[in-house]
Amino acid sequence: MDMKKFSIGTFVILICSVLLTSYATAVLPVVRYTAINDTVNQSNNVATYAFSLSNIDSKDDKYQFYTIGGTWDIYPTLFSVPAGGTINFNLDITLKDEELIGGVQIVPITIKSVNTGNFIVEYLNVNIKSSNGAPTYAPNVAVTVNMKDVVDPREPVSIEINMRNRNPLDITDLRITTDSPMFSKEVQTTLGPLEEKTNQILLNLNKLQEPGTYIVYIKLVAQNKTVAQVQKEVRVIRYSNVSIEETKVNRLFSHTDYIKLFNDGNDNTIQPVKIEKNYFERMFTTSSVKYTKMKEDGTNYIAWIVPLGPQAEYDITVTTNYSIIFIVILIILAIIILYYIFRSPVLLYKRAKIIASSDDGITEIRVKLHVKNRSGREIRSVKVIDRYPKIVSLVEEDTIGSLKPIKMLSADKIHSLLMWNLEALEPYEERLLSYTVRSRLNIVGNMHLHSAKVKFKAASGERTTSSNDVMLMHRSVNLIKYE
Repeated sequence: MDMKKFSIGTFVILICSVLLTSYATAVLPVVRYTAINDTVNQSNNVATYAFSLSNIDSKDDKYQFYTIGGTWDIYPTLFSVPAGGTINFNLDITLKDEELIGGVQIVPITIKSVNTGNFIVEYLNVNIKSSNGAPTYAPNVAVTVNMKDVVDPREPVSIEINMRNRNPLDITDLRITTDSPMFSKEVQTTLGPLEEKTNQILLNLNKLQEPGTYIVYIKLVAQNKTVAQVQKEVRVIRYSNVSIEETKVNRLFSHTDYIKLFNDGNDNTIQPVKIEKNYFERMFTTSSVKYTKMKEDGTNYIAWIVPLGPQAEYDITVTTNYSIIFIVILIILAIIILYYIFRSPVLLYKRAKIIASSDDGITEIRVKLHVKNRSGREIRSVKVIDRYPKIVSLVEEDTIGSLKPIKMLSADKIHSLLMWNLEALEPYEERLLSYTVRSRLNIVGNMHLHSAKVKFKAASGERTTSSNDVMLMHRSVNLIKYE
């Protein structure tokens, strides 16, 4: 029995020594121990272990021995060891809880350096015998847990639990519980005497699990008592998965883009969106959300920067409407059509020429009226009326083929009136009317001749069209260009 305990103690010391090499600044003592008496009962509740404690540091140190919990008590608890020295002593382990179930119990002994605060833990086995002397065992299971430190909530999480029964007790009611803010699950299993076993638990997380660091508690429960417990720190990653659905609806003179964004993730994100639109298209484009203009690789776009929370939706409606162009075209066409419908079918142009003058002024003027039917139908009852200043007089002419005007009463004191009666104007017919006026006195400076008028009958009734005015300048000829 003593040799077995010594071997276990030596193995633990070797493992601890290997682990201690990873700590460059942690100088821990070398501990060896063997069991002198590792069995307690009602008549003798004290177990004794022989310890060897070596201080491998370059300074003197004190070491404190203690155990956690109220089941066991140890003595002595404080030892002074010089630098490089070794002391040997017996450590008594006293059972305080007489109702503790019999069997092999693990007693964790913490050995802490007073100088550095570094510590190691040694696990001592103490066998508790019942009053009738029959061996009894309490559940004692060693457990290690393997699981990823970083998990993706969209993927299953695997927890691998390795268990080893440390004594001959057949554990038929072993429960494995996993608990954390992310999940909770319990699995029922068994563990035979000294059996080693691995259980794997697969857990599905909520894919919207908030990113962060969580503690996962794994407990082994037997006989309604926790026999082992391990906790693991797990980090849930951040992710965002934005889907963009675009629907285009075409209409007669417009088209509309409906853009729907959805963040199927557990974290906030910012999603850029862009649609190709050149300068001309942008002039007729409106959006439900204000856009910015951008140019990339020589191509013009309208763009948005959309913030999206977890499971958030965002809608953008973009409409490019060319209706205004067609409305303007229709208005122009309507104006043109109305112009041709309501324009005067008869044109009247007026021009004049100075035919006699001197250095002192104008003395004689020749006036011509050009009447034109620009329609494709006959115009009847055409009257051309012109007026000239009373400072000049009409020259009577007897020209073959020309239509003579009729003098009319003046409508004012300044002008005299002339009128020509034309029975009809054939389609696209042109007529030239002329007269000459002479002044008894020289007219000095420029002379303004007011516009003439033509009256005729149309389908809508009598209509009137005026000609242009004429300005005569001394010693010059006023030419009129027909359009």
